[in-house]
Amino acid sequence: MLKFQPKAGSVVYCNYSGFIKPEMVKERPVIIIAKHKHNSKLVFIVPLSTTAPDPSYEYHLQLEEEFCSLYFNGVRSWVKCDMVNIVSLARLNLLKRKGYIPNIGECFLNKIKQGVKSCLNII
Repeated sequence: MLKFQPKAGSVVYCNYSGFIKPEMVKERPVIIIAKHKHNSKLVFIVPLSTTAPDPSYEYHLQLEEEFCSLYFNGVRSWVKCDMVNIVSLARLNLLKRKGYIPNIGECFLNKIKQGVKSCLNII
């Protein structure tokens, strides 16, 4: 369990247990897209998946190959911007093989935020 809100763009694991299918229901890597403004124990996240979206839409983004090589043993992963959630820090943990929190960078984070806006039809 994390005791602080990671900064936007951070990649951590989220335990989705207690959710109901077709929601995410298992532990998986996620990207923090924003801290909650008024509650320091909540963050906005989007999940990563190794399953290619079918069909694929503009709000499904393939994670950069270099990032996958560094942190996911080269396994191709997609950001599912249509599965945005607000979760408690109690659901979050560091990536198992790393002792620090990787960050996807501002440029790709902006693409994710655009994907979320597109999915929610607010652009």
